[in-house]
Amino acid sequence: MDDWSAPTRAENNALRAQIDSMLDTFNAEKSALLDAQAQAAALVSVWSADGLVRVSGTIAGVSEVHIAADAFKKATPESLGSSVTEAVTELARQTSQVQQRALGSLTGSMPDLSDLVPGAPSMKDLIAQLTPPSPPLPDPVVEAPERLVDDTDDDEGDYFRNRSYLR
Repeated sequence: MDDWSAPTRAENNALRAQIDSMLDTFNAEKSALLDAQAQAAALVSVWSADGLVRVSGTIAGVSEVHIAADAFKKATPESLGSSVTEAVTELARQTSQVQQRALGSLTGSMPDLSDLVPGAPSMKDLIAQLTPPSPPLPDPVVEAPERLVDDTDDDEGDYFRNRSYLR
């Protein structure tokens, strides 16, 4: 009588070793992903070209806007608004680059364990959960309507300003 268990044990051991290797790779990639996420969350600061506005933030968004003390002497409200927009746009561009550098190397080289082993955790899903959406582009600048100031005294206004409501 032949012993059928010997080849089956060897095959099981080889399969078990392959799965252990894949899980080790998954754990190493997961650790690298968490490190990349920490790098991507690094604070970035950007100055406007005129040096009047500094904006700081991460891939999650803007955390601080600093306007130079003499900005209102050196700039008009319109140009200062443009400086803020310029700095925020540059911050969004730079934080997006930081995120791409931090996470880019992981996504290309990483095998997805769930494709190989049914029921195994998916790195693609984990990356999707950890990667925030790209920041939206700023809306086009819309001119603010001029304020209407009514300096004229109308008869009805004078009546209510100068008289009591109760007689």
